[in-house]
Amino acid sequence: MESPNDTPTPNRHSRNFLGPGGLGSQTGQSLLSGGHGSMTDSTPAKPQTKDDVTPAEDEEMNRRRARLLRHFKDDPETLLFDEFLSNIGEQNTYNNFVKSAPTLFHNLAQAAPALTIKKLIVTKGQEQNETAKAFDHTNKSGEDALMAYFITLYEEMSKSAVAAVSPPNMPNVAIPQLRYSLTDHQNKPIPNSSHKADGVFYYTKRIIEDLASLLDYVNAIWTEQPTRTFTPILYVHGEVITLFVFTRGAWYRIELGRICHTNISPNILDVASIRMSLLRLWFIVTLPANRFGHFCDVDIESRCIQFGRPDTSSKLANAILTSSDDLNTFSLKSRISRIVNPRSRLVYLFDTTYKSKRVVLKLSWTPVKRIPESAVYDILHQTGVEGVPEIYDSGLIQANFFGYRLEYIILEYCGQSLGTYVVECRKRGVPDSEIHKNANQFIRQVSNCLVQARARGVLHRDISDGNIAVRNGQAKVIDWGYAKIIESNSSGVIGIDPAVTDKVAQQWGFDKAAVLENEGTWDPLTGTVLFMSIPVLFGLPKRGLFDDIESLFYVVLHAFADSEDCSGFKHYNNESLALTRVGILGCERSCLRLFNVKSGLGALQETISAMLKFLFYLGDS
Repeated sequence: MESPNDTPTPNRHSRNFLGPGGLGSQTGQSLLSGGHGSMTDSTPAKPQTKDDVTPAEDEEMNRRRARLLRHFKDDPETLLFDEFLSNIGEQNTYNNFVKSAPTLFHNLAQAAPALTIKKLIVTKGQEQNETAKAFDHTNKSGEDALMAYFITLYEEMSKSAVAAVSPPNMPNVAIPQLRYSLTDHQNKPIPNSSHKADGVFYYTKRIIEDLASLLDYVNAIWTEQPTRTFTPILYVHGEVITLFVFTRGAWYRIELGRICHTNISPNILDVASIRMSLLRLWFIVTLPANRFGHFCDVDIESRCIQFGRPDTSSKLANAILTSSDDLNTFSLKSRISRIVNPRSRLVYLFDTTYKSKRVVLKLSWTPVKRIPESAVYDILHQTGVEGVPEIYDSGLIQANFFGYRLEYIILEYCGQSLGTYVVECRKRGVPDSEIHKNANQFIRQVSNCLVQARARGVLHRDISDGNIAVRNGQAKVIDWGYAKIIESNSSGVIGIDPAVTDKVAQQWGFDKAAVLENEGTWDPLTGTVLFMSIPVLFGLPKRGLFDDIESLFYVVLHAFADSEDCSGFKHYNNESLALTRVGILGCERSCLRLFNVKSGLGALQETISAMLKFLFYLGDS
C-alpha cells in the first residue's frame, strides 16, 4: 500500500495549471477523500525531499520501481483513437459530437502556430489574426513557448465551446462542456524513456523524473482509487498531443494528433488535421467520470456505493456512488489493507455492512480467460460445500474491458486469520489448551471443506494464512479467486457435472472451454509461495487435493511458529525452499523446531503428527 510519505516530492518549480484533479481525477475535490480508502490524492502537507527518505524507505521504493518496470518492460501498444473509443463505448457519442459542430475550433486550427526547430512562429497570412496573436509566444523558446501556447489554446477552446452554444451561433447544438481546469502541470521532460514527453499532464503534484517515477504515479492511482477502470495520462510532445492509457492488462498509446503546424504555409488539410486533434482532445476532457476512467460517477461527495441489476436475469450490474447511507448501500470508509499491483489481477476489500450485517465488499479485476470468483461460489453453494462464506450478492460491473472483467461480491464477514487468532488469544490470556482445542476443530473444518469442494469439482489452489478465517468457533475458507474447476468425464475423473458448469458459464458470460483449459496452465504458478506444497514449488504441472492439504499443514505451523524467521519459511527462490523443506520433513522428530514451532502443542500435537505422516510418510495414496 502506498502511504503519503513515500510518494514522490511535489515539484517546486512546476507551473500549476492542470486541474484540482487534472486529467485522470475529474473534478478532484469532489471525489471520495480521506481515510485508508481514499479515492483522491494523498500528497503530504509538508513536501518530502530526498533527504527526508530513510534508507529503508529508499530501498523499498527501488524494489517497487523495479517491479513496476518489469510489469511495463514492453513498449505501449498503439491504438487508433477510434479503436480506443470503441473499447470504452464512446464511438457513437463522439461521431455525433463531431457532426453536431461542423465549424467548432476551425478558427483555432487556422490560427495555430508552426513549430520549427527553434521556436513557435505565426504562420503566413495569420499575422493580423487576433487569435494567432494570442498564440504568439515569440518571447519564449523551446518547451516554455510550447507550454505557454498550450495554456492559451486550452483557454481559447473553452471560450469557443461556450460561444458555439450561445445564440445566435448554434443554439440547438449541444457542445459538451469542460470538466478539467488548467491548474496542475509538470513541465519537466522525462529522460531515460522511449517517449520523452515535453509536457506531462496528470492529476496530482508528483515529480516525474523518469519512467519508473511515472509508473509510481500510475501505481498510486490504482492504489488510491478503487473506482478506476483505467489511468489516463496526457502528453504534449513537440507538435503532437498523445494520450497514454494504463489498463489492468496493458498500456496503450493513442495519438490525438497535431496541435501545431509543421510549416509556415499550412494548407486546408493541415488546418483540418489540427481541428480534428482539438475535437478529440475536447471530447476526452468533457467526458464524465463514469465514462472515462471510472466505473461510476465520482463527481459527487460520497462514501457509499450501491449496486443494481436492471435485468435480474443478467449478472451485469450498475454501480452508483451515493450520499445516502441506508440498508442497501455499502460504506467505503473502512478499506482492508491489501497490496495493489499496477497490472494483472487486482482486488479491493472493504469492511462494511449490508442490511445491518457485517460484510466484506470485494471488487475484483480478473482476466476474462480466468473463471469469475462469483461463479466458483455459485458452484460451491449449489453443490452444498460446507465451510465457505455466505454470498449476499454478486455481479459484473465490467464484463470485458480490454480483456479484464470487474466483479463485485458481497460476502459474509468471516473473521480473522488463523495466525491472528492465535496471537490475539494469547494476548487475552486464553489458555493454550483452549487454543489448541479450537485449532484442532478449525483444521477439521477446513480439511472437510477442501475435501468436499474437490469431490464437487473445485480445487482452491491458494490455501494460505490469509485465506482461512475464523470467527465464533467456525473456520471458513475464503478467496476462491484462483480456484480450478474440474469436470467429471467418462475416463473416471471425479468432478462436477458438466451441465452445472454450462449453466454457470452462461450466467456469468464466459467461454467455458477456453477458461477451463487456461486454468489448467496455471497449476504450477498459482498460490502463496510460503504455503505452497513441495511439488508445486518444484513446478508440478498438475496439482490436486494433496497440495491444498499440504498448504493447510504449513498454515498451521505458521500460526503457531514463534516467528517467520526460520528455515521452513525462508524463501530465496521456489526450488531452494522446496529442497529445504524436503530436508526438514525428512527429520520427523526435529521438523517442528525447524519451522520455529517451539511451544508445547498439547492436544494439537497429535493432529500435526497425523498430518505429517499422512502427507509425507505414507507414500502416494
